[in-house]
Amino acid sequence: MKPSPISQISKVCVLVPLLAVITAMAGSGCATKNLKTGHDASKAEVLPLVGTIQVHRYKLDNGLKVLVVEDHSSPTFAYQTWFRVGSRDENVGYTGLAHLFEHMMFKGTKSLKEGEFDRILEGAGAEGENAFTSRDYTAYVQEMPADKLDMIAKLESDRMLNLVVNDDSFKTEREVVQNERRFRTENSPDGLMYQEIFGLAFTKHSYHWPVIGYQEDLNRMSAANAVDFYKGYYSPNHATIIVVGDVKADAVHEMVKKYYGAFSPQQPPAPSIADEPEQKSARRKVLKLNIQVEKLMVGYHTPAITNADIPAIMALRGVLATGKSSRLQRALVETGIVSSVDAYDIDDKDPSLMLIGANLQKGKTATQAETIILREIARLSKELVSKGELDRAKNGLSFQFYQGLDNNHEKAGFLGRFETIANSFEDGVQKMKSVQIVTPEEIQRVTRKYFEPRNRSVIVGVKK
Repeated sequence: MKPSPISQISKVCVLVPLLAVITAMAGSGCATKNLKTGHDASKAEVLPLVGTIQVHRYKLDNGLKVLVVEDHSSPTFAYQTWFRVGSRDENVGYTGLAHLFEHMMFKGTKSLKEGEFDRILEGAGAEGENAFTSRDYTAYVQEMPADKLDMIAKLESDRMLNLVVNDDSFKTEREVVQNERRFRTENSPDGLMYQEIFGLAFTKHSYHWPVIGYQEDLNRMSAANAVDFYKGYYSPNHATIIVVGDVKADAVHEMVKKYYGAFSPQQPPAPSIADEPEQKSARRKVLKLNIQVEKLMVGYHTPAITNADIPAIMALRGVLATGKSSRLQRALVETGIVSSVDAYDIDDKDPSLMLIGANLQKGKTATQAETIILREIARLSKELVSKGELDRAKNGLSFQFYQGLDNNHEKAGFLGRFETIANSFEDGVQKMKSVQIVTPEEIQRVTRKYFEPRNRSVIVGVKK
């Protein structure tokens, strides 16, 4: 996310899908190094998104992917750059580097002094300028007036290749991130529980550590680490540009070729991501927090986003916690045990978690809520869901999906996310189509396969 002065806390930096917390110059795009001459003569693939919406996909010779959706209903467009790098790509001892480097991308370049990038965009009428980092990706986003395509392509191509990383700017942004960590994790009950459940559930894989990193790792990092990270991952073959709005697809393609086409692809560092061993028994941790009522977070290991079982797991989540008629709403909220309950199946490139979180009512305990959650999961493993209940869950998930494609920014975000974590947005579309044909028998099967007691990790938050 955009950096803030040391005296402030960044507004939105790390993309953390928490459950209640839990609910990116005008100078030349020509480079001074790492350039090659090349042309991309390929034509666009034209692919359906939903309804009549079509996606034009291009790929330059240097590996850069470009996705364009034409929508002339408003004289604006969303421009997003998604890099296939996140905290999963970090090394032990240097956690938080992907997110910290996200801050560095708003510093100066060889063409622009620090602060000019923001000033130019603000003067051009940009909206929603921001960035976010997750376990699997880093994205830079903004929305622009329709006549500013050339400007934003120049600016974004400039910082993809010509960023200036020095000790002073690095130390400044490291302090901003450290303050953000204190605010969003160390002093946030939800943030701390979210960090700890991944730390408990994962023992080997890099999903173990938080996206924002550990304080001691941030302390040991230097500008040299950021430079190596930049050279390794911020290259055209590691990126996708998404443009959605009042543009012409072929014109976007030509503009991207103009400013990015000469950039050379780079070989990223060899991956050192360990496979997570199978969990053999339930895990539990109690945290003493600055809270007035108890909190609960339960996580179950689930497969990677491209796994064929994901649609059934999504439907299961819908039955449990989507809408007021869902099982956990009726069993926990309507009975006065919790004030809120939610479930979230996390879209991650590698096997991850489905989380269930609850905030207890005064005088109620996390143990009470956990007992009821386990009871409802056990019911799903023993009894088939009725067609009516399953249809309600599917309808709720479908509503969420279409609502998430409501505007240029959201459409671009969907395309970027799935193009990055699943290698194609079509996988995300197909996943939603597959949800609609999930059967009660499939719900029962995935419940038995993934939601058994030994596959569970639990964080309980109690008052200090």
